[in-house]
Order: sequence, then structure tokens, then C-alpha cells
Amino acid sequence: MDALLQLSSVIASLCDLGTRTHQGTNDSDGVMVILAEEKQGLHNFQRICKLVGYLTCAVGKRHLEGTVAVFGKIAVVRGWDNSVVQGQAEALAKTVKRVDTAVERVLQMGGFGSDQGGRGKEKKRRVVWHQGPVIWFLLEWIKSTTPELRAALSAVTVVDALNLDGSIKPSVLGRANTLPHLERLEQYAKRLDIPVVFLDTGSQDISFEYLGTYMYFFAYYVNTFLPASLLRPHLHRAQDELVTFAFRLRAASEGTYGSEAVKMVQRHLDAGTAKQWANMCVNKESYEKSKCRAAGKDEAIHHAVQLADSPFALLSHRVGVPAFARLAVGPASASAEDYYSAVPVNIAFSKAQIRPSCPATFHILIPQHTQDLEKVTSRVQGLMMAVLERVRQEKGNPVLGDAEKGMWKAVVKACEWAIDGSEGKMPGEVAKKVKFVKQKLREGTWGYALDPRPGDAKTTTATTATTPMATAPMPEPNRTYGFGTGSQQTVGAHVASLPGATQYMPQQMPQLGAAYTGQMPAVAGQLPQHGVYAPVQGQNENIGFGQGREYVPNSMVGGGYPQSMGGPWR
Repeated sequence: MDALLQLSSVIASLCDLGTRTHQGTNDSDGVMVILAEEKQGLHNFQRICKLVGYLTCAVGKRHLEGTVAVFGKIAVVRGWDNSVVQGQAEALAKTVKRVDTAVERVLQMGGFGSDQGGRGKEKKRRVVWHQGPVIWFLLEWIKSTTPELRAALSAVTVVDALNLDGSIKPSVLGRANTLPHLERLEQYAKRLDIPVVFLDTGSQDISFEYLGTYMYFFAYYVNTFLPASLLRPHLHRAQDELVTFAFRLRAASEGTYGSEAVKMVQRHLDAGTAKQWANMCVNKESYEKSKCRAAGKDEAIHHAVQLADSPFALLSHRVGVPAFARLAVGPASASAEDYYSAVPVNIAFSKAQIRPSCPATFHILIPQHTQDLEKVTSRVQGLMMAVLERVRQEKGNPVLGDAEKGMWKAVVKACEWAIDGSEGKMPGEVAKKVKFVKQKLREGTWGYALDPRPGDAKTTTATTATTPMATAPMPEPNRTYGFGTGSQQTVGAHVASLPGATQYMPQQMPQLGAAYTGQMPAVAGQLPQHGVYAPVQGQNENIGFGQGREYVPNSMVGGGYPQSMGGPWR
């Protein structure tokens, strides 16, 4: 989901959302290619097409046997499965060919010349390729593409391939890259005389795990950022995880595991509203003794608090928001060169060593010495608020109805039953922390968004698609950064590769003006305060919106669980 939101920031800038003359395609739109990584079970190509169609309001036209969808001046291309790193030569050649075709046509739509000289009014061809963590397909494309497109490649960024915070090592996804892959990337870059910039969140001080830290009332406004069809799987996953967490606690408290725990869920979870999303919570394997006992650990409770406040879970097991490392190099970032430096380095991958070097092929993007964690966090918050305002101008405030409310009511009822029945049976320190999960179920951002006046069963924030949610003004958080057109955003074409979506190429950026300065609306009614929580011991402190930190209770600071827990927890 972080990749989709980062992509939204690019589209908002390229298509001038919020200030454009009309919806759909405009002459001033930037051009862009998005290469969607094939990944079994995630349907990345379809998901990205839904996002682009939703934001641009353009009707997608399919080409090349349905493997390319064009929305105005934005092309979405079905890409390669990065788990396949050898063989399938024919399929690979077809994928490279359709990428070439899409890039050529998009460059033509952007008015880029077909030669390196740039005849007449045509602009010089320059392609910046923004790659995901696995670089294999990029290497194959460089080797197999046309000489003209290879010569047009002017820079490469690679996101989330390496962890660069304090040391150098491959990320979880970056482990798919072998040493020969990385050495080959360096060789190609040297031959083409282009820089390769490695991006990762750790070295940029984007170190918090949850999107709610970086986005204003995330659980509410994400319904403006993304269409319901994209959000529903994330909502379903979160609800499933929450119910599983609560009943693991109950199972551990009563010493009841496996099928017996599933029967408890089936008795107390409304099957009518849960049948479309209940999966993990009705699987007996979810209630193995070790898994149920692990529900009392700090990290499990912390995650449950986050989901209770903002129930939109990731569909994978990634940690953090790695795609946000791209925000600084995207066209929505204002004057990024004033806050970040691309440091030239020499990387000895075989020795896991890195040192400054000039000149250099490889670079690492890091905040300048004047920046710190709080400033970086504030800047990301401000950038995403500026994007939000652009999208809000086009889409309005979120509309949430009876379907969402019905599902959440069933989740709250089941979770409260499970947690209430665990009281007095859990260790005292665990019980103190778990109470914040229960609190957030009703008083978190999502609970207030669905029904800002608890107790009034007849009131919903919005019951139909034609009834917008009432809004009330509120003091806005610190945010002074928005859209801009720094020099790095006006050099030509960009190709972005998302971890599930891999490539974009804008033309020269339209001027979007200064940072957003308007007052943000809020969910109707009294919004929950964020100032009574502190981080789990050993975790980084969160600089969240409002008065304080992310949603982790004070009682979770310091200490630990008793050595002897007693009862079924032992």
C-alpha cells in the first residue's frame, strides 16, 4: 500500500490534480510508464490500473493483447515475475519488447525526439529508471533493449535493495540479488556513464513502521487516496488479523487451542458479515499453543493497537514503508536538493563495505546534516498532506457506509468478547497493554470515522455514496512542504519501478506552485487524541500527528513480562 500511495504522489503531480482544467486527459499532463511486477496472488497489474483510472478519471485502453493499459498519457505495462531469474527466454523477450513499445509511444506522446540531438521542437530523450529491490529484469532490459533507448537511459535509482542504516546488507527482498547481479549493474552503469542511486528508508530517517505516522488521519483519508476496490482487501486482512489476535488471547487464557478455539470464534463472530473476510481467524492452525502465547508479546500487542486504530493491513510480510524512500526523488517533492544529498560511494558488495569515493558510479541518498528524524518525519507528513489536498479537490472527502460499519461492528463485538473473557487470566502487565487494543476498537480513527457519536445507533458518517461525510475544521499539524519543481524534476523522462509496479517516465513537470497552506478538514465529531501513548521499549520514538506519538500505550514502556506467568500462559 505504501507503493500505491507513493505512486499517487507522482500521478497527482504529473496530472496536476486539484488544479487541472478538466478531469481525464489534459494536454499539460506529464507522461509516465508504470511497469507492474507480476506476482502470484497480488494482481499488481489490475490493482495499478484501478489506481490510475481512479486518480486520472481517464478510461483505460488495452493494447498488445491486454498487457498494456493506457490512461491518457500514462501507460501501465504487465511486467516480469522477479522470482524467475533464469529460463523462459521467449516470455522474457516478449516482456522486454512490450516495455520498449510502451516507452517509445509514451516518449512520443511527451514530445520527446527519436534521436539524441532533439530536432526542431522535440525535447531530448532522457529516461530515468526507478527500480524496485530486485534488479534482474532491469539488467535484462538494458542488455536487450534498442540502442536508442539504452542511450536515452540517463540515471537509475534502486529502492529497498540494501539496508544502509549503520551498515550495508541486503534487505529481505534484496536477497534475491546475487553478487554477479550487483557487479553487472555497476558495469552497465559505467559503460553508459550514468549514476545509480540507492534509496532506503533507514538511511533517510524514514524509520517508523506504520503509514499512520506519516499520513494525516490515515484510516479516514486513505479512503480518498485509494478507491474502495483497492482498499477492501487491506481492510479484510486487518479485520481478520484483529479477530485472530483477540481469540489467541482468549485461547491462551483458557488453555484451549486448535479446533476448540475456532469454535469460539464461530460462536461469537457474525457469520453474515464475516464470511467474505474471515480466513485466518477460523483456521485451527492459527491457534497453535505457541502462536496463542505469542499474542501476549509487546510486538503483537503493538501491531494490534495499530490495526484497531487503522485497520488496513499489508498484504505481505514486509516491515515499514520502503516505497516512501522514493518520495524525495519524485516530482511531488519540493526542493529536495535543499534537504538531501546524493553521496558518491564505492560499494564492495562481497565485503559488505562502503566508503566515499569521487567520482563514483554508485550514490546513496541521505538527509543533509541540518536534518534530523523529526524534520524528516514532518517533511514526509507535509508532502503527503499536500498530495491529499490535491486528491481531495478531485474526489472530495471519504464516503463510508453501512458495509464498512457492519463489518466493524462484528469485529468489535467479537474482539471485546474475547478480550473481556481474558481479563483476570492474563498476566497483569499483558492486561494493561491489551486494554489499549480494546480502547482503539471504539475510539480509534476508524471507529470515529464510521460513527463519530458512539451510542447513537441511527447515526453513520455516510450511509450512501451520495451522502458526503460532514466535516469540521481543526488545527492542522505541522506541514510546510508540498509540490515543487526542483531541477531534478525537470530533466526529462522518469521510469519508476514499484515492488509490484515498476516504471514511470514523466515529461517536463508543470509548475504546481508553493506548498499547500489550506486548513485540513477533520472527521465529524470529536477525533481521538494521539498524545497519551509512547513507543515500545527498544523501538524508535514516533513523531506522529497531533500532540504526540503513534498508538502505543505508555504502559508498554520499560519492563517486560514476568518470568513466571502462571496458568495456561506458562
